Amino acid sequence: MSKELLSTKDSYYDSIRPYIDSEVQEVLPELLEQPEVRGLMNHFFGGISEDQLRQMVQASDSIANFKKIFLKPVVEKIIESSAFSLSISGKRKLDRSGKEKYLFISNHRDIILDSGCLNYLMIEADMPMPRIAIGDNLLIKDWIYKLVRLADAFIVKRKPSMREMLVESKRLSDYIRSSIGTDEASVWLAQSEGRRKNSDDRTQTAVLKMLTMSADKEEELTDVLASLHITPVSITYEYDPCDYLKAKEMLQKRLDPEWTKSQADDLINMQTGLTGQKGRIHFAIGDTIRDFSHSTQDQDKGGKNRQELVEDLAREIDRQIFTNYRFYPNNYVAFDLLHGGQQFAHMYSPKEENTFRTYIEEQIAKVDAQEEHREFILEKLLEMYATPLKNHLITTKQYR
Repeated sequence: MSKELLSTKDSYYDSIRPYIDSEVQEVLPELLEQPEVRGLMNHFFGGISEDQLRQMVQASDSIANFKKIFLKPVVEKIIESSAFSLSISGKRKLDRSGKEKYLFISNHRDIILDSGCLNYLMIEADMPMPRIAIGDNLLIKDWIYKLVRLADAFIVKRKPSMREMLVESKRLSDYIRSSIGTDEASVWLAQSEGRRKNSDDRTQTAVLKMLTMSADKEEELTDVLASLHITPVSITYEYDPCDYLKAKEMLQKRLDPEWTKSQADDLINMQTGLTGQKGRIHFAIGDTIRDFSHSTQDQDKGGKNRQELVEDLAREIDRQIFTNYRFYPNNYVAFDLLHGGQQFAHMYSPKEENTFRTYIEEQIAKVDAQEEHREFILEKLLEMYATPLKNHLITTKQYR
């Protein structure tokens, strides 16, 4: 796919692409007229004059500048008010000049902040910001749809009809490859559809199969995947403010297998994720996966078919994510409480254990479930904090 096609308004990608630089000045003033957006502006930019706002709009002459002028201060204020720290490791593994583009594939903890924090960290490091994949299930209002497109997000259609499924998956695959291959921008993509409520982060092979759909008939799938510069990213939140909401959802699903989350539930999750206390947040950049020489799609040559290829790739992405987690006392306390014993008692103090126990009790109370469901809620909350540690220990061969 050509760079020209990627930047054209009326194009193959028009239904999913973000806005382009030339559209910012057209869309932004209209967006700022929306009452809900004005409310957000007053919250995050309180006291700003109309002249200052006009200057901000005029300076937002590109997607990158819009993100720096409008979105960076918002993320900064969210982190200042709801997190102890935000850090990143592994930046040296990336091309700081921005010439090489990457497909960042990460675990998924927060609906908005995973991608928001990654963009913020890249701005702070004076490195190019990635485009963001966002599910259309979250675009529940017109102003949200416009805002995320200004934020360089492209749309993932979560539930197309069976007839549209292949077409939309192919379009998405082409778009991601085009963005990276034509040096437009890096891309961030969650390893699975939606957040793993129990924190058992596993890469869905369906996501990786989608990435191979951009291949021409003559192309080796290994070449297609190698061209994406897939780079795993491990995201760790010391505390997940949505943990009790996730536990509540799991309980509701247990009581009623037909239960589904509503748009109102999504809004509550987004708001809670933004405002709730998160403690320390860390992003760890893994190693770009470049070598697929051990694999081939040609079974006649004794190689692997597509399913085996993506399964191998999923395992490598998971290995890097599990290995690069950062752990805090609550992870070790949760592991010991869940599995019994004091295997990691040396990793936390009695005070830290009591702090986490108190926190868990407070989160259980927020679920407001009947007493008979308390043990289920407790188990699910502990799993959220213990499972990343367990996966890390298994991956690094320390589990016993």
